[in-house]
Amino acid sequence: MKSICVIGASYLWTKTLIGDLLACFVDEALDVRFADLHEEPARICKEWGEAVSKACGRSQDRYHAYTDRKQALAGADAVLITISTGGLKAMKHDLEIPEAYGIYATVGDTAGAGGWSRSIRNIPVFAGFAEDIRKLCPQAFVANYTNPMSTLTATLAQLTDNPVSGFCHAYFEIKDVIQKLFGLADWSQIAVEIAGMNHFTWVTDFKIGNQGGYPLLRHKIGAGSIRDIAPRGSSDEIGIFSAHNLFVELYDAYGYLPYPADRHTSEFVSFTLTGRPPMQKKPDKQGHQLDVLDYCSIVRTPIEVRQENAAEGKQRVLDSIAALQIGTADGPKKSRETGADMIWAYLNNKTIMDAVNTLNIGQIEGLPRGACVETMGVVDGFGVRPVLVNAVPEPLLEIMRPQAINSKWLVEGMLNGNKHTVLHALDNDPQCAHLKPHEVRALADELIEANRAYVDLPF
Repeated sequence: MKSICVIGASYLWTKTLIGDLLACFVDEALDVRFADLHEEPARICKEWGEAVSKACGRSQDRYHAYTDRKQALAGADAVLITISTGGLKAMKHDLEIPEAYGIYATVGDTAGAGGWSRSIRNIPVFAGFAEDIRKLCPQAFVANYTNPMSTLTATLAQLTDNPVSGFCHAYFEIKDVIQKLFGLADWSQIAVEIAGMNHFTWVTDFKIGNQGGYPLLRHKIGAGSIRDIAPRGSSDEIGIFSAHNLFVELYDAYGYLPYPADRHTSEFVSFTLTGRPPMQKKPDKQGHQLDVLDYCSIVRTPIEVRQENAAEGKQRVLDSIAALQIGTADGPKKSRETGADMIWAYLNNKTIMDAVNTLNIGQIEGLPRGACVETMGVVDGFGVRPVLVNAVPEPLLEIMRPQAINSKWLVEGMLNGNKHTVLHALDNDPQCAHLKPHEVRALADELIEANRAYVDLPF
């Protein structure tokens, strides 16, 4: 029996991650411990797990709900982290305070002032996780799903000797786009090399069968734009739509395929969300009024919509429990997420290769060592080993460099209690390029004070 600790009983992630673990560990029972600050979500996720295992005919699985993290971690074989310190109440500050300074975040959970704020709120919490993991389950595979992926995964990797990786959807979203660009039936002919940071990766090379992908793509585009052949938008794994307009802009400018989710990509550059950009109110399919930027039709999600979605997520889990218990729903199908596959490979000394977020030890030459970067990687009984990217073009290195450096400074500054280093990360953020130094300091001070309600900061 393998023991799995899930820190953060997430209504968004539980069904996918536990369903994937059940699909991977077909012949072995699981002991799943949900740890949450609040009893209710841990209990509800436990009940869902029990219902799905029963529906799948798995009588040996065990599920537990804890509010004591240390109890849940003791002796765990794997740890999955799906938390959000302060929840949406805290995130409201991440989005609204920067607006007074002309920064209009789309997501606000990775880069920019919102991502900076979310980092300083979560890094101390993750440092506490790392201390407990190091003491209570020093061999466990640690899979992080919490944003900002780069700073928080780096915190875990720097403070533990455990195999650690962050996981996201970007790798298979770009393969979806390549599949559509070439009209392929599936991914079987596609090989992709990626480099960057979470939510800002670039395809440095790819193949279709045994042929170079970029020569084929340039021939297919001809004298026009990739817009002529690109899919007219797509939804990510949680249903957020992207029109791919910024994706087209960046490909036409740089000649390489970026991560296709415009809402995330827009937060890494200086020319999309700052200086009070023109935008319109447009309804989504549910009738919510969303801000849509005139430039590239990039969508912003109001905090009120996120709160409504969170409440609906809880109800979906409760409805799923009821359906599983009365036999009107089948067990979940394996998703495209690969975290469970990598946990299985590590615990069974098998080999799997997929996208990983790990500390840069040279796999992307030209970006700072110690920053958390996203590349392909191998997982086996030794843990997580990133794969060297052959050569990243200098223009791509330069557009990626600010956030790579910023994420490194954020982790170093927070772990060392050095406020100046943390502030340099905000100064250097492209979203703050229109602000004067004293304005950046004022923005930082407001965000720091807002975060004191949720965490003890080191300054």
